[in-house]
Amino acid sequence: MKKRLSIAFLFHVLFVFGQEAIQSEVNYLNYDPFYGNDSIASGPVFPSLSSPEEVGYSLPWVSKQKKYSSNYLRVFPVVNFMGSYLTDQYNSNSFLNGAGFGITGQFSRKFYARLILNGNYSGHEGSDFAYSGAYHTDFWENKNQDYTLGLQPRMRLSYTPYDFINIQAGIDQNFIGQGKRSMLLGDYGAPYPFVQLRTKIWKIEMVNIYQFFKEDQNAQFTRKFASTHFFNYKVTKNLQIGVFESVVFAPKDTLLNRGYEVAYLNPFLFYRPTEYGLGSQDRLLIGLNTSYSFEQVMIYGQLAIDDFVLKELTSRSRWWANKYSGQIGLKGKADLSIGNLRWLTELNFARPFIYSHLNESTNYGNQGRPLAHPLGSNFVEVYAETSLKFTPQLTIKGRLFFVQQGGGDSNDTLSFGSDVYQPYTDRPYEYGYKIGGNGKINRLHFSAEINYELFKKLKINAFVRPGIEVNNLSKQGYKAHVIMYGGIRTQLWNDHSFDF
Repeated sequence: MKKRLSIAFLFHVLFVFGQEAIQSEVNYLNYDPFYGNDSIASGPVFPSLSSPEEVGYSLPWVSKQKKYSSNYLRVFPVVNFMGSYLTDQYNSNSFLNGAGFGITGQFSRKFYARLILNGNYSGHEGSDFAYSGAYHTDFWENKNQDYTLGLQPRMRLSYTPYDFINIQAGIDQNFIGQGKRSMLLGDYGAPYPFVQLRTKIWKIEMVNIYQFFKEDQNAQFTRKFASTHFFNYKVTKNLQIGVFESVVFAPKDTLLNRGYEVAYLNPFLFYRPTEYGLGSQDRLLIGLNTSYSFEQVMIYGQLAIDDFVLKELTSRSRWWANKYSGQIGLKGKADLSIGNLRWLTELNFARPFIYSHLNESTNYGNQGRPLAHPLGSNFVEVYAETSLKFTPQLTIKGRLFFVQQGGGDSNDTLSFGSDVYQPYTDRPYEYGYKIGGNGKINRLHFSAEINYELFKKLKINAFVRPGIEVNNLSKQGYKAHVIMYGGIRTQLWNDHSFDF
């Protein structure tokens, strides 16, 4: 009886202090509320809980009752026909052809559902650098020698049983941060199955994400799991501070087959003491996310910590296990006489060996891609982009970034900490690691994109993106490469080709 009364009292308190109700609709991952509406502050967890832009054709709703008048069911086609050409020593080229469909619906104020499913056929000739072709990360792939068949589902079910709780499940990407990149959880990898719980109490929003990853090891898929906490405190109307914690673990190790660790399901426990209590070697990452919004400008930043010892840090010994990464950035918006201006600039850095671990089963990655920054670790990057929307159909965007990454001297048996999929046990020594050491690679990239919306109702756009890159990736000195990229695409998620 006492337990029931305690639960009832807790729910009453949550109703009182929940304040703004959480809605069930979920926007698309490429939608940023800071740019999309007049709100000063926008939450750092994406996709955001907000009404998505109307896409597709509405199907007749079977009920004519007034209480169902706001419900909808929409369908739309999905198309992606893109190609690229890079003037390197191989004259590299690639293509990505994809088609499918999407369906979205709100069936009550509490329930929202979305499914986007498309199949991809892609090919790539020339250099094998990830940046040099049309970028794609399918949930399921069947690779031939030169071509790949892929299936890309993006499914999300959202249920809001109470005004302060939202439950989501599906196969999709999640993003934490306010910038183009995230040092905590990014969207450059393949979609993955997940369950998400979002709870809002007063000025605090708690987000719990339970993730189900997989890796291809020796032509066999192996499973691994992750549990992520994010607590965001809206200190004032302008200031937000968030605390991040994520643990990656294998369902099976040398001792036992434990499945999804029950202890990590608790949404209120901290993972570090839980990990110690289990006596495991699971991979833990903690971090901080913060932002301050002015009327037209936001300053934001992140800090991620894997391990560090203060004594080693202050002595500047460059110990391998001092592993951390960070971000600081600015973004802004302005309505000019010629159109809507949006801009962003940020600095990202990562120490060697952060995000890596003993093997693929516990590193911070999924399906061969890092879960945070797409470059992995051991780098410093300056990234900037500006877009100007002249008309509702025509947008021009410019991108510029400079990257310096170390670890170019690594091989299959030796790691200097840039590849998160290479175990940190492959390191050659204990001290002396610095960003950009042991085979420095530099890249300077600029591209300009012209984007024209062909069908507003379907979000289908035609675009062309010429650019130039200067790098020393070939280890034969610096060379300049001309890039040409373009095609027709459904623009409901972020296209990351040629932007890292």
